[in-house]
Amino acid sequence: MKLFYIDNDAINDLKVNFNDYRKHFTDSSNEWFVNRFTEKGWMHESKLECKDFKMDFDDDFDVSDRKNIEIVYEAMKDLDPANALDERLWAGMLFCQLWDYVQYRRKKELRSDDYRDVLNSFVFMRGTKRSCFINCLSRLWWTGYLLYDADKSNHYELIDMVSESAYASNVILLSSNNFFANKDLALGVLDCIKQRKDKGEQIKRQHYVEANKYLNCVGGVKLLDMMTREETSNVVMGRLNKTFGAIA
Repeated sequence: MKLFYIDNDAINDLKVNFNDYRKHFTDSSNEWFVNRFTEKGWMHESKLECKDFKMDFDDDFDVSDRKNIEIVYEAMKDLDPANALDERLWAGMLFCQLWDYVQYRRKKELRSDDYRDVLNSFVFMRGTKRSCFINCLSRLWWTGYLLYDADKSNHYELIDMVSESAYASNVILLSSNNFFANKDLALGVLDCIKQRKDKGEQIKRQHYVEANKYLNCVGGVKLLDMMTREETSNVVMGRLNKTFGAIA
């Protein structure tokens, strides 16, 4: 499967001349966009390839998001992170190859009157890092990239926890911290929360908030990038013990 992308001229035109495009974002097919991008010379076939894949369209987003993380990451596991930061790639795939998916996953936003909600469905509107976890396609790959655990028999164990409810909200919260780009730190935080869950504690959004807030404080006096996964888990556990009580 060859991956398509649209160039910066297309993205800039979408943002500047939004009203020219507005009524076509909910078209049943992507024909209008493909024709326009082709005529303008804005759509290109990249040198990047991946395994062919089909997205899941379950009525429950919690179910489909979890399945689609694995589908996208397994298919695109060889994608370089530098390319995965490029909005031209994700926009190109959504406009040219995964139109049905974005219509399904962002149906509410695409039918809203919010200019930013509509464009957020395809392009980056909040800065590269944050947008990578807002975009309904790129966030699937980045979740897989950062939380796939090669050391466990179930490589997606921590992803199961993050995506069991309110996945989109959880991953945006986690990604708002600088340490989340470090795989060891991200896995360490989730190891700690998973331990508490396995002991019977009900995990809520506040667990993620408190863990993130504390680790950011630690980063003010210690180089976080020097911390191991295990050390990260232990440090965060100490904080959560004080906040929510020690677990047996």
